[in-house]
Amino acid sequence: MHEEEPMKREKGEFLENLYGKLSQDQPGQKEELRYHPHGQLSFEEIRSLDEKYILPTYSRLPVSFVYGSGEFLYDSEGREYLDFLGGIAVTSLGHAPADLIESLTRQADMLWHTSNLFYSQQQVLLARALVEINFPGKVFFCNSGTEANEAALKIMRAYGQKKDKHKFKIISLLNSFHGRTFGSMSVTGQEKIHGGFGPLLPGVEYVTPNNTQELEEKAGPELCGIILEPIQGEGGVLPLEKEFIQKARDICDKHSALLCFDEIQTGMGRCGSYFVYQQLGILPDILTMAKGLGGGFPLGAVLVAEKYCDVLAEGMHGSTFGGNHLACAVAYEVIRTMESRKLVDEVRSKGIYLAAGLKRLGEGFPEHIVGIRGLGLLQGIVLNERLEARRLVEKALDEGLVIGRAGKHVLRLAPPLTVRQASIDQALGKLKSLFSKI
Repeated sequence: MHEEEPMKREKGEFLENLYGKLSQDQPGQKEELRYHPHGQLSFEEIRSLDEKYILPTYSRLPVSFVYGSGEFLYDSEGREYLDFLGGIAVTSLGHAPADLIESLTRQADMLWHTSNLFYSQQQVLLARALVEINFPGKVFFCNSGTEANEAALKIMRAYGQKKDKHKFKIISLLNSFHGRTFGSMSVTGQEKIHGGFGPLLPGVEYVTPNNTQELEEKAGPELCGIILEPIQGEGGVLPLEKEFIQKARDICDKHSALLCFDEIQTGMGRCGSYFVYQQLGILPDILTMAKGLGGGFPLGAVLVAEKYCDVLAEGMHGSTFGGNHLACAVAYEVIRTMESRKLVDEVRSKGIYLAAGLKRLGEGFPEHIVGIRGLGLLQGIVLNERLEARRLVEKALDEGLVIGRAGKHVLRLAPPLTVRQASIDQALGKLKSLFSKI
């Protein structure tokens, strides 16, 4: 594996203002970066203002990050963390990569927003790049993953309605996650996401993942589309079987329905190819993407296969902010950087290395870990059911490690694609320390 120089930036004026060095308490003691209140709030001040002014829709962890570089984060007290969550698989090139900063700054000096009433050089260059790394078709830009899936649902329904007004059924999977707007929430197969909102989008049915018989039974002439994640993210980092995905493809072909792959979390190189479907050899009709696409800048996109580019006509869908100049300039630089550095190839080798290390970790703690699953740099640690993932995520912060959870009993790891082997080793060591203290 190619080993790169550490990606940490030199401590410049920003950090000098943010942190102050305290005098050494004892001779020979290493100086530490500590919080210095130079225009910055303390953690307690941040938490207090959050409770007062922000809707309580998140169960936040007890930390506020103020600075990041590469695979490292620093909190408001100056403590360093190794980031193996990446903003939930978003900061694909790490924190504050120089190329993205340069691209964003250059575009910010020129133009931010004009709306989709006008042509955009940034949009067309990015759209061309997305088609070139995928399949012939056309792109719709939006702001997020849930918006991308909303557009996909409208395409499925519009396609079905053109054929027959009774053709409106959409099949999704149990334990799936497609977003929190009403349409995307309706095809999310988790009751905890549905609760408290009353009737959802009609015409949606759920199928157990990898159950081909159930999939066949619920399909029929009224089917207009199937939406699935090749690897369920929030559902526990659960890869779908190739045979099941192929059956979904065959059913859509049989019933003149559209197959949508939600690769919002698995896409943009995360799993060792630009998108997981490329490893399966099964083409979707619709591909949704977001998260790593903008490297941390909000952007979503839908790629529609050439055959179905006329389903949405002028005026049938739109977005004020979608594909603005800033977002598209940054996303184009993400792809350019990935191509120039051959990051997809790196992810394959790094993913194998990480998975092997996690397997050894599981063998060392069989009473706590019942399995490892995932692909590339999206890996899940399946816990014994007596262990709560949330509790371990909190404990990992004490080790200086940022990880996530995917369901109640699965830890989720999604480090930057640029993560170095030394940092993988460091993370594995922190995980070992974490499990040894249970």
